[in-house]
Parts: sequence; structure tokens; C-alpha cells
Amino acid sequence: MIENMENTENLDSKTEEQPASELDLLIKELADKNNSYLRTLADFDNFKKRTASEKEQFIRFANESLIAELLPIVDNFSRAIEAAEKAGASEEMIKGLCLVKRQIDDTLTKYGVKEVDALGKPFDPNFHEAIVQKEAKGEEGVILEEMQKGYTLYGKLIRPAMVIVSKKHNDK
Repeated sequence: MIENMENTENLDSKTEEQPASELDLLIKELADKNNSYLRTLADFDNFKKRTASEKEQFIRFANESLIAELLPIVDNFSRAIEAAEKAGASEEMIKGLCLVKRQIDDTLTKYGVKEVDALGKPFDPNFHEAIVQKEAKGEEGVILEEMQKGYTLYGKLIRPAMVIVSKKHNDK
């Protein structure tokens, strides 16, 4: 009978150990599943942020090709104003043309278009395209004239400014 009791105690201790280790395994598995869930949740949150950012970028630059095609028209409008002033057109006519030009410029600005600052600035190949180098006194590599304005759309260059850049004056 004593042997029987010892066997029963051994069985009881094995049974007690087994559920404890099973419980530990289940707790570990639950923790793993929870970590996996949290990682998936974070991945999904990052995905939502990335797609929202891509959508915003797409919307921002959706009009880029249209704006690029409008820029020569804007240039021609500026030339028309200059020609009207030189030809001695009426002041009302010139004021009207300037008003329309300002409206066009304001609309372009509203949609993120900005002129590239060029005149008197150091030449920057990221924003300027040198078409001629001209000898000049002073610093080399400075923009002397702007032949065609450059433009950016929300900081992205859509057309470089065509410029004349200074080079060292040769004193002979």
C-alpha cells in the first residue's frame, strides 16, 4: 500500500509539472501571437501613412505636365507686355495686360509654382542652364542675364532658368 501511495504521488507530481509547462508554452505562444499582431498592426499603419503620402504627392504633381506646357505661354505674355511698352501702347492697355499677367502668376503660385531666382546669383546647375558665358568684371560664375525664367513646382524643378554666366575678364 505504501508503494501504491508513492506511485500516486509520483503521478501527481508529473501531472502538476505537465500542466505548468503546458501553461508556460501557451503563455509564450500567446506572447508570440501578440507580438506578431502588434508588428502587423504597425506594418499596416506604416502602409496607410505611405499610401497617404504617395497620394498627396500624386495630387501635388498631377498638373506638372500642364503647367510645363503653360510656361511658354506665360513667357510670351511677358514678351507681349514688353513689346506693348516699347511700341507705345496706351497705358490702359498695358495695365490690363499686367493685370492678366499678375492673375496668371497668382494662379501658378496658388498651385505651388515658383520662379527660380537667378539674376545676380551664383550659377547652380541644379536650377540654371548656362547658354552663354560672358566676360565680366567681378566674380566668376555669377548670372548676368536671364534669357528665360526657370520654375519649380513644390520645390521640384520643372524648367531650368536659361542664363548668361560671367567668366573672368581677360586684361590684355
